Amino acid sequence: MRPRVSCSPFSPFSRREWSAWLEAMLRAAAGPGDLPEVELLLVRDGDIAALNAAHLGCTGPTNILSFPENGEGNRLGSLALGVDTLRRECALYGQDPAAHARRLLAHGLAHLWGHDHGPVMDAACAALEAAAAEATKDAVGTACGGDTGLDAARRV
Repeated sequence: MRPRVSCSPFSPFSRREWSAWLEAMLRAAAGPGDLPEVELLLVRDGDIAALNAAHLGCTGPTNILSFPENGEGNRLGSLALGVDTLRRECALYGQDPAAHARRLLAHGLAHLWGHDHGPVMDAACAALEAAAAEATKDAVGTACGGDTGLDAARRV
């Protein structure tokens, strides 16, 4: 099963790019066979702030939220990624948008797998990020005209 991505015009990357990153990370972690099902929702500040308040009791937007699936089957869960926050963090910290997007996806997936913040999660995230970067190194940036730098982040 391929990851399900709800992509909107405000996303700095195409649905294909988000899906490729997620699929590479899932393959790296799950190995051969059926991939767990993950849904990625790309949302604006207002939506992620509402989710943050409703589920974590926190005020304001955040970059990514994880919603693990507690049921049976192959569904790992859902991720909500704040695209406005992604853009702001890239501009504020001088981060490459594609690299930061992969970092957030890896962070969210690690939470879906039950990791909490710390060295084990950091190592898992680094491995997932590297797998996604390697698997998609020639395919990313097309939605931004090939530019994955700060100008791409500002186009959102």
